[in-house]
Amino acid sequence: MSIGIEINHITDYVSKNAWEENERIASEILSRLLEKEDREQVLGWRTLETSAVQLDVLKAKAEEVRNHGDVFVIVGVGGSNQAARAMIEAVAGRKGPEIIYLGNTLSPCYISHMLERMEGKSVYINVIAKNFETLEPGSHFRILRQWMKKRYSKAEMAERIILTGTPGSRLEEIAEENGYLFLQFPASVGGRYSAFSPVCLFPITAAGLDVDAFLAGVRYAMEDCRNNPATNPAVKYGAARNILYQNGYDIEMLVSFEPQYAFLTKWWVQLFGESEGKEKKGIFPAAAIYSEDLHSMGQYMQEGRRNLLETFLSVKDPKASAVIEPDREFGDAFDYLDGMDFDQINKAAEKATWEAHGDGGVPCIRLIVNEISEESFGELFYYFMAACAVSGTLMGVNPFDQEGVEEYKRSMFAALGKGKQQG
Repeated sequence: MSIGIEINHITDYVSKNAWEENERIASEILSRLLEKEDREQVLGWRTLETSAVQLDVLKAKAEEVRNHGDVFVIVGVGGSNQAARAMIEAVAGRKGPEIIYLGNTLSPCYISHMLERMEGKSVYINVIAKNFETLEPGSHFRILRQWMKKRYSKAEMAERIILTGTPGSRLEEIAEENGYLFLQFPASVGGRYSAFSPVCLFPITAAGLDVDAFLAGVRYAMEDCRNNPATNPAVKYGAARNILYQNGYDIEMLVSFEPQYAFLTKWWVQLFGESEGKEKKGIFPAAAIYSEDLHSMGQYMQEGRRNLLETFLSVKDPKASAVIEPDREFGDAFDYLDGMDFDQINKAAEKATWEAHGDGGVPCIRLIVNEISEESFGELFYYFMAACAVSGTLMGVNPFDQEGVEEYKRSMFAALGKGKQQG
């Protein structure tokens, strides 16, 4: 295991002394963060003791879902489903039920289509909501209950509905009232930092991924951050993006030449956008999957405004092969590719993009993963969370609150009439 990081060109954009000082401060911030008392109850993600709870219970239930379920519905939005979805959609070779995602939209077209896909199948659902006040999962749980009531007895529903929420919440009360299994969303873990809790652990296990391998990757990154405070990827990445921000680079593109990372980039966008976008501060997080998006964004990245930084997420071994065989009789002018594996072609395109964008004035960072696996996801999630905490602290914002999100929710609930007395 272990994820590498390349930041060789940072000093092309900032002074060496400024970079070294920023890196030193970032290292001190992370060390303090890992050791401080969690008085505000927002640092539960730091250790598996506080986040990875109820492992035996969730593993047993996940085995039942895999053995008896045709469809597993994950009901959640934002931090309540993105880590699990990133892994399920990326890691190859899983053996488990079909996965349907609900609780993440208000579109009637999407919702009705997903319900149609469930017809005639054995269905289990996992509703994930920290305080059970968010509109999307709450409304979808209601429509799913109505769908299931027409097909299952109350006892059967009790076996097929799993709720994940904060102890003491209305969701826990619903579980107790109806005999549903209740998994804890630890109170000291924020939604976008919940990848090491049952919020993510139960869905990935039910989907057929190796939860123990995932947690092994998390432990590796945890120990690296504690034992190597000055050299781990979280410190280097957090320090690099922050000093570039100080020098006017306020939009970051996370890019990868592996389409399997599409949903990881969505998780990353939420992590950094929700954590740093405060007090008129923060790097705007965006993402692209190359080479496809090079045909739409390549021109801008090459010659657009020079307020962009670009982080490449590279994979050494794709664990796949597709070789182009000779076909000279066809005469398509692509004979120069004869005998090449697409891995070789993909890496050549990545190298060329890295060099072209760097030469064009875009500061480039590269995170290098050995392979797309449960272990590497455990490392990536932890390094990104730690880097986000470091970067946000360096910017002078609280990386663990999200008052702006709460404001839009209040406006939306008012528009829908929440709180008005029912006639």
